Amino acid sequence: MSEWIDAETRVRRAHRLYEQGRWVEAAAELSAAIDVNPINPSWHFNLGVTFEAMEDYARACEAFRKVVKIDPRDVEAMNCLGVNMTRLGQYTEALKQFERVQKVSPKYEPSYCNRIVTYTEMGDFENAELMFYLARQIKPNCPLCYYNIGNTLFGQGLYERAIDCWRQTLKFDADHPDANIRIAEAYWAMGNLNEARRHYQLELTMGNEDVDSLLDYGELLAEMGQADEAQRIFNRALDKEYDNPSVHYCIGELAMSRGNLVQAEEEFHIVLELDDDYSGAHMRLGEVLLKRNMLKNAAKNLIIELKRSSDDPEMLRELAGLLQQASRLRESNIALQRLVELKPDDADAHHELAVSCFMMDKYGEGIRSCRRALKLRNNFAPALYNLALAYHKLNRPKRAKRFASRALTASPNEPQIRNLCRHLGLWSLRRIVGSWCRRALKKTRALTRAR
Repeated sequence: MSEWIDAETRVRRAHRLYEQGRWVEAAAELSAAIDVNPINPSWHFNLGVTFEAMEDYARACEAFRKVVKIDPRDVEAMNCLGVNMTRLGQYTEALKQFERVQKVSPKYEPSYCNRIVTYTEMGDFENAELMFYLARQIKPNCPLCYYNIGNTLFGQGLYERAIDCWRQTLKFDADHPDANIRIAEAYWAMGNLNEARRHYQLELTMGNEDVDSLLDYGELLAEMGQADEAQRIFNRALDKEYDNPSVHYCIGELAMSRGNLVQAEEEFHIVLELDDDYSGAHMRLGEVLLKRNMLKNAAKNLIIELKRSSDDPEMLRELAGLLQQASRLRESNIALQRLVELKPDDADAHHELAVSCFMMDKYGEGIRSCRRALKLRNNFAPALYNLALAYHKLNRPKRAKRFASRALTASPNEPQIRNLCRHLGLWSLRRIVGSWCRRALKKTRALTRAR
């Protein structure tokens, strides 16, 4: 009997801990209570909700499965199971759970709303919109329904339609979390920074000052050139969560943009102390150290980032440029080779790899990469120019002149190309030929008039 009383006490304690945001402790208390009474579905359900708060979606699924096993008609648990399966990328299984919900309770509209999210993640926008219309038939004024379809439309780049949906969300639920934030993001994507700012302010006025929203708002202000105001917003986020590496990362980027390299270096060091795997932190620290002429330490951090960011094309491209500045040509070349693997149809990537090869005196590889770039973009002036330079370096004047001529045709006003053509004798030849043609034309006209 005392065991049962103790279990109930643990559950009540877990509820208090959950409200305090002490989710690990709450989960431990609930687990201990479940050991005493493993067939109480509400305890398993609360454990699932706690794991959700911890973003441990796999264990959340386990907890909700146990609820459904105990009570196969618990549609709320089935729905939560589907939601967490979606978060794990288990889309087919998630859809099966939502269909189970529908069979048990055909008018349970959250299952339709959540299927909007699942289909959107799958890229199946047609079925996402179908779920939206079905959900509206059950509950015409469902804010979640409009919110989710707004996210679907945003993902397709249909920003104005997305904004309309999120406005409907706010119409039916004025306090709906994140709706104003999403509207702000859409306006930002459309380039309407003032409207984006206004909606961030609306959200903050409502008291929804979560750290992520503050950081996004600060980044917007920084983009608008309002660095002082951005700093104030970042400081508010810092007051809320000093140990959040994202906060220090944003402050570091702002400091770097303002030329305060010492502060930027300090902030990126803090980021790495809090999370050594934080994406981009080693690269930004390396960039700051480069600007401070600390090449050895800069290269060290850039190489660490290269090892950790091998699947991010944009980061690889940026890393390659920074590694070149740090005189680490081999590592820069490795980054560009990986970039080409990830983006084989990107002419710029092939050209950047070619330039890297030329810098390392690997002319054969560089020429091949340039030719691949030209297959993707026929009149790509920079690739033609660098091919001409490479063949000139290899003492193959005919090919050098041919590619230089093509480069000049593609970009006749580029000073570098014109200088190369002069160097190769093409420019003077063109002038001679042009002058001869003009004289011949005048002579022809004179003869015509004489007749």
